[in-house]
Amino acid sequence: MENNVVPIKIITSRPDTFFEYLKKIWQHRFLIIVFARRDLKVKYAQTLLGLGWTILQPLTALVIFTFFFGYVLHWKGEGLPYSLYVLSGLLGWNFFSYIVFQGTASIQESSPIIKKIYFPKAILPLSKVLVSIVELMISFLLIIPLLFWHGQSLSWHIILLPVVLVFNALIALFIVFTVASLAYKKRDLYHIVPFVMYFGIWCTPVFFTKDILPEEINFIWFYNPMAAIVELWRWCLFPAWNYNLNFVPILLLSIPLAIVGFSMYIKYENEFSDFA
Repeated sequence: MENNVVPIKIITSRPDTFFEYLKKIWQHRFLIIVFARRDLKVKYAQTLLGLGWTILQPLTALVIFTFFFGYVLHWKGEGLPYSLYVLSGLLGWNFFSYIVFQGTASIQESSPIIKKIYFPKAILPLSKVLVSIVELMISFLLIIPLLFWHGQSLSWHIILLPVVLVFNALIALFIVFTVASLAYKKRDLYHIVPFVMYFGIWCTPVFFTKDILPEEINFIWFYNPMAAIVELWRWCLFPAWNYNLNFVPILLLSIPLAIVGFSMYIKYENEFSDFA
């Protein structure tokens, strides 16, 4: 008679190595979809418009920015119709800001689950990335009527948009992982993040062009990773848009930065349940 041996899984407080942790995320990957589905249901439950709010919010921002900056102040879009210039900037920025805001709050809002069951805590911010992708796909529909209205066409570079999304998410996750790693005991950083984000959009060419700065300090753009991302969005969408290669170094730097932030997160995540 064969004995049925039940495998025993031992969980210790020792931090996992980088690749051990990635393996755990893969083993628990279904939770990313579970948490993302939960967030979408909670966010749009008992609303009349449902996912329609995903279009209405960027549409409202687009109308306000286009009217105030484009119509009143007569700002231009570097050869693009101003509404398309603003929308292409908002798509990348909103994707980034959603991951940062929701990802940094994910540990605190999921504290009851963290204290009861074990799973890799990085799954929480990763589920926010999935939610943001879903909302981005819906918001992206806004660009189609605008293209027809202005007689514009999409660039073939759009096939590279998934690569842009990866870099877009890496920059956001670097902030999320770093803040979570440093603020799990002292939560002041959670209160600083909104100020940094609200200031950050004014340091990124979302609704104004890069030539707004004096020429002698124009180089500042090339130290802003989100400026590199927003410009890359426009290069992917519009055939006439030229991408400045000076943005490439800060763009590539997002990869090691995300790895550093992720490594810090792995190191401290076992202590999150004590402070969640």
